[in-house]
Amino acid sequence: AECGVRSAECGVRSAECGINTKHHFNLTGMPTIDYTKIGFTKKTHGVAGELKVSIEEHYEDLFLEKDLVFLEIRGSKQPFFIESVRGGGDLIVKFEDVKNREEALLLQSKAIFLPSSEVPGDLEPETPGLEYAGIIGFTLIDRHVGAIGRIEEILDMPQQEMAVVLYQGREVLIPLNKQFVQTIDTLAQSVIVDLPDGLLTM
Repeated sequence: AECGVRSAECGVRSAECGINTKHHFNLTGMPTIDYTKIGFTKKTHGVAGELKVSIEEHYEDLFLEKDLVFLEIRGSKQPFFIESVRGGGDLIVKFEDVKNREEALLLQSKAIFLPSSEVPGDLEPETPGLEYAGIIGFTLIDRHVGAIGRIEEILDMPQQEMAVVLYQGREVLIPLNKQFVQTIDTLAQSVIVDLPDGLLTM
């Protein structure tokens, strides 16, 4: 918070905020920064603008040391200063300038990043994380049935990842694979699937 830049301004420069980054250059000659995904935001918590977040276990200690992270919003990495962190398991985070639940709702189900230069190499996971972790909170829509429900959780099963969705008052597991998943729309926060007949009634 020393640099005095707030998330709403979206103008954080690495030198101002003490981010020691190795820059690559794009075709315009402007430096770009590599980022590492460390987790994602989940649901809002309470009415004061707090959010539950899920941080990959090997990055949790690093996350707790930081006062600045980046959220991916409409395809762009936006800086957010951390005002406070509490809780265990699912951490509860309060970002500066997020004053109420309505503002926090806009930040649900967003990927959380740190500049890759701030992530020690020995913290990189030996195995990749969940491929579909970023769609938690998205609406699952079947091409034939229509809206099924909100994706509450992604489970790592032996054969494939499964989405947990509340459908007609009960939890159903939806396989996530290239055969079923047709389109993921990050702007609309929806996932279009083509499910076989009977899957929702199993």
